[in-house]
Order: sequence, then C-alpha cells, then structure tokens
Amino acid sequence: MNWDQIVGVKETKPVDVELLNFDTNNPRFTPDKRPEEDSDRAIVAELARTADLSELVQSIGTSGYINIEPLVVVLRNDKLVVLEGNRRLAALKALRDEELAKYAKLNAPEFDDDILATMSYILVYRVEREEDARELIGFKHINGPQAWDAFAKATYAARWLDSQANKKEPLKLFEIANRMGDKHATIHRMVTAYYVLMQADCLDIFHMDDRYKRAFSFSHLYTALSYSEFTDYLGMERPQRDQDPSRNPVNPEHYEKLRYVLTWLYGSKEAEVQPVVRSQNPDLGRVREVLKSKSGTKVLEQTSHLEDALITATPKDLRFSKHVVEANGQLRLALETLDGFDPEYQSELQEIIASASKRIQVIKASVDSQMSDFEESVRGKLE
Repeated sequence: MNWDQIVGVKETKPVDVELLNFDTNNPRFTPDKRPEEDSDRAIVAELARTADLSELVQSIGTSGYINIEPLVVVLRNDKLVVLEGNRRLAALKALRDEELAKYAKLNAPEFDDDILATMSYILVYRVEREEDARELIGFKHINGPQAWDAFAKATYAARWLDSQANKKEPLKLFEIANRMGDKHATIHRMVTAYYVLMQADCLDIFHMDDRYKRAFSFSHLYTALSYSEFTDYLGMERPQRDQDPSRNPVNPEHYEKLRYVLTWLYGSKEAEVQPVVRSQNPDLGRVREVLKSKSGTKVLEQTSHLEDALITATPKDLRFSKHVVEANGQLRLALETLDGFDPEYQSELQEIIASASKRIQVIKASVDSQMSDFEESVRGKLE
C-alpha cells in the first residue's frame, strides 16, 4: 500500500478509520492498566475500564465525531499507528462495532446514518518519526487537560531520554522535563524511580507483575526515593536535577536491599507477602523511622512486620511516654462517658477497671521511686 498517497509525512488528511491501529506501546498502558493482549478487543476493553471511555462514546454517539483536532500517526511495520488519540480511536471502533462495544461493556447510544458517517474518515496528521510528536504528546499528557498517571509520565520521559543516547547534542532530562511543562523536578524523581524498577525487573530482583495488589502505586517509590533514609539504605547517590539519573542506580552489593524495599512497597503475590506500605501516609513515614535504626531495619527485613519493626526502632523512653499519654487520653474519654456504665449489663468491666487501676499504681510507684532517686542524685552532685 502506498501510504504517501493516503497521507503524506507532515500532511493532515482524513483517513479511513479502518486503516488506523492502536499504539500497543502506549505509555498509558501501565502495569495495572495493561491490556491482556494487543488485540483491538483487549485494548478497547482496558481503555473502557481505566480511561473514562464511556463518556466519550456517549458524546460522539450523540453528536457525531468532530474533525477538529487530528490524531497523530506514524508508519510502523507498514501500518498507520496512532501515537496521539488512542482513546478517541477506541471510542470510534466501539461505536462502529456493536459486538466490540458489548465486549468492552460500553453502552452506546442509538444513532442514525448521518452520525455514523462522521466516524468513517478521521482527520490525522502524519509524522515521519515518533520523536517528532514527543513534545506535543508530552506536554498534553504531563500537565495538560488529559494528564496520564505518574508511571505513564515516567515511562514517556525515560523513553525520550533513552532516545538521546546517540545524538550529537543530546537533551538532558531537565530539558525534556521543561519541554513537557514540568517546572518542579517531578519528572526527574519519576524517571529515577522508573530506572530503579527497570533495573530490578531486568535483574530478576523484583517484577511488577508479582505485586500483591492489582493497583500499582508508583508514587510510593518515587516519593520514597526523595528521602535520604531510602537512598542511603540502597546506597544510591542523591538525585541532582541538573544530572541525568543513572540507568542502573543501585549497586550489586545492595540488590538484596532493593528487593526488600520493593517488597515493602508492593508485596509479592508469589510469596504471599502483603505490602508493608498500605497507604503512603502514614506508612511511608513509619518505614523511614525504622530505617534510622539498625535493629528496627533488621526486624523489618526478617519479618516484614512494620509494627514490630517500629517498636524496635523507637527508644523505650519515647515508647513509654507515648503509651502513657495515649492511656491518659483514653481514660479522659472514659471519664466523660462514665454515666454510660450500667452495672446490670457491664459488670465484667469492674474487673477490667480494677486491673487498670493496679497497673496505674505500679507505674506511678515506679515513676515516683525513680524520680526520688534522680532528685537525690542531683542534690548529691550540688553538695
């Protein structure tokens, strides 16, 4: 097929929608949003699940497709592949194929032949190389109205950076980030974390498909690596915004620690280990506290039990103070609701209260004794 006659490079023309193909390498297809296969059915179904496709289907099916913004396409393996506009292409394919819409669980509105005619030839703009569309796509999906999730952004920026390897005047990551509209070094942190994941995957240290939960919280990792406790534990250099991140950021002597960190963040389906970090706040901060303590870190490495590790990592004097303050707060609440005690139905509480009273007396006696000894010691030093 003579593609130049259908649509030339740097040319904008209407093209038969049946000639357009999905970009199976789309950064949007993150580990938790990846189609089961590269077929149209699987891609449309996945976009319907993760990309609000139903709203677009309703809009096009009701008003018709408006050829204002062209899809961006490139010739790949003798096929026209849509680099920008895969969501629109999915909506069009679903509307034109009732069985496909049904498979993707999309409810398409009824429409007449005039509406259908708007979906036949779609305006496209053809680029010669994929990199020719990078700035447009990057800006649109990083900070634009159709922003990707964090891992998709990291994937896109990392691929762009990797493409600079053999260039005479290669772009630095901070220059790529600027072109994508990022002014806060967020892309740098994301790409650093992306390379950590890729290194772990290539070395069979950790595979994202082995994560315990279907959801993939990429922000757990790039946030963790912004803290010195995590980078020190992994022996990583602190990321500098004006320097490109290393493709292999973790040295061999820290591979086992990398496995620990990724398992703490994402768990392991194969090993039936749940992630230690259930939610970024407060669990990520609690892991940071554990990493400040060698003994606490050892407990976390051996057991993956955050509470036990945190107890080990926290000095006894701080734990004692914390428990006393918390107990006093709970007793205050109990005192405020004292009229809720009913002897007829809650007699067993009397034993619990008696036990608590004994514990309070023991604690008070011990504290009073230690304070007395301390004060006597101070007086002796003054004399």
